[in-house]
Amino acid sequence: MRAKAVLISLSAAILCLTGCTESQKPTTVVDNSSAVTTSSSTDSESDDKTAYYDSTPISQAYLSGNTANLDDKQLEIYNKAVSAIETIITPDMNDYQKELAIHDYIVGCASYDEAHLNALGIGLPNSDNPYGCLINGKAICSGYSTTFQLFMDMLEIPCKTIYAADFEGDDHSWNIVQIGGSWYYVDACWDDPIPDFADRPVRHKYFNVSKEYMKTKHVWDDSELPDTDSTEFSYITQMITHINSVDEIESLMENAVDNMQDSVAVTSDMNEFQFDEADQIDANFDERNIHGLSKVFDNFCDKHTDYQVYCQRVQNGNDIVLVIYMRRFR
Repeated sequence: MRAKAVLISLSAAILCLTGCTESQKPTTVVDNSSAVTTSSSTDSESDDKTAYYDSTPISQAYLSGNTANLDDKQLEIYNKAVSAIETIITPDMNDYQKELAIHDYIVGCASYDEAHLNALGIGLPNSDNPYGCLINGKAICSGYSTTFQLFMDMLEIPCKTIYAADFEGDDHSWNIVQIGGSWYYVDACWDDPIPDFADRPVRHKYFNVSKEYMKTKHVWDDSELPDTDSTEFSYITQMITHINSVDEIESLMENAVDNMQDSVAVTSDMNEFQFDEADQIDANFDERNIHGLSKVFDNFCDKHTDYQVYCQRVQNGNDIVLVIYMRRFR
């Protein structure tokens, strides 16, 4: 029988840039497409865009085909990013598919620089920018977000980087991206939890979520940032499957794991799937409320003894969807 599913332990969701614990922090939004920084803070230091990595020269070099103005460090980043694009991006992909491929690539090629968590807060150099993420394979939240920004600019997908705080008041950084006319929120860092290890399925809990969902764990001045007015390109919408029997879920879970994904989303006309409310972001749904689901989970965990399984009722636009997570541990 499977072990009782538990919430994942400490992850990148409580990690930060500097370890600052102020209750409120300014919000800075960087748009590399025009190299503009704006801030809700009146502190002049927060308006200094030199504090934020600007990958515009690299993305412009890619779009123009001219690398003459790049320095050695920028050229290393450029070559690594171009190689990734040539490997994982194909001409038949739409913007959502490109974005998903980039997200999964970033999560796969880097791990959180845990050295920043020591008493001195000193980790590897460049962990706050694409060099650390792509070349060293180590990043902190700003390293993930600036790398995501770089790729989106190279692929000409509208994107911005947000510098603000997480729910504990620690410095944090994430992105917003425009797909199909709607803005979605993305946090690649929190989709790459600690501890990291090879062959771990990629998480998408913070991939193309709504502003309201992101606000449950992220704190920022959102007055000037767009709402998410569509769920068409949310991760849940794109992967959702309508089922007629609970028994169908196990094969969906197996297919997800085979494709290095960690979750499946299902809807059904069966009464047990007509939910009145969604679960809080850190709360689980008792699978015993759905007849036969515990057996499905047990069967899966008997085959995959290094996995834990749990599920949540997740709001997706006007619908409440059952999302099942398969978490692999060492």
